[in-house]
Amino acid sequence: MSELKEIFRASAYGDLTEVKKYLDDGIDINGGDEEGYTALHWAVQEGYIELVKYLIEQGADVNKRDNEWFTALEIACTKGHFEIVKLLIANNCDIKLDRGGYTPLHSAAATGRYEIVKFLIEKGIDVNIKDNEGYTPIHWATQEGHLEVIKLLVEMGGNLETKDDSGFTPLYIASSEGHKEIVKYFISKNINIDTKCESSSNSTPLNIAGIYNRTDVVELLLKNGADFEARDDDGGTPLFNAVLHGNSEVIKLLLKYGANKDVKDKEGRNLYDIMPSENKEELLQLLGEHRT
Repeated sequence: MSELKEIFRASAYGDLTEVKKYLDDGIDINGGDEEGYTALHWAVQEGYIELVKYLIEQGADVNKRDNEWFTALEIACTKGHFEIVKLLIANNCDIKLDRGGYTPLHSAAATGRYEIVKFLIEKGIDVNIKDNEGYTPIHWATQEGHLEVIKLLVEMGGNLETKDDSGFTPLYIASSEGHKEIVKYFISKNINIDTKCESSSNSTPLNIAGIYNRTDVVELLLKNGADFEARDDDGGTPLFNAVLHGNSEVIKLLLKYGANKDVKDKEGRNLYDIMPSENKEELLQLLGEHRT
């Protein structure tokens, strides 16, 4: 077992001479460490392409999974080792092996690996493939803020209107995360900016941006005609929810655009009923300054 551990150390440090020695001694090339990581996994993770080539030549299983079902290809995609990605695929690794529906393309999109994303789609992975939670590569790229990858995915057929299993669209995610430039790009593609998210009380992108205090996104959505009176399942409008969360800058913007201060939710509560105590005086002043 000690020699088996040593081959992992040698692989992690890219020591080809030591790896050869251990293999010559009869070490199982596809044996794994405590986490199921093989010598190939380690070499791929650290980006040692010559060692990766050698291990493949010696019979390393390119589709071997670790204990959490990571393959060498997913690791290479995550780390951005494009040449290793190409090498693995040239040696017949299965590009469609997934981990809970999460494919190498999801991984590359989530980590912003532009060239790898392009290559994998050209190799046949569906640009709109969903993981087990309904996330497409565009959802992942959006969540992590990779605008150029999003543009590439759209150019290659990615659908901006697709919802995940919770009803999240890419725009909803971008709005909640505060990715202003991504929101701006989505708006430029003429998508519906008021699409509601079923699992989030049927709130709109404007509503969720206001809740998370994404002031820049709120302003951008308002400038582009977002419905500032859209109600969620509780009867809350963007202004109602901004007051509920004490987000004063968002409140200022919504009032500037004419949001109704007399709104009540389904329980009959008005803005004054739901103000947080922490900045109640500030909010009272804000609402008082915008008397109708």
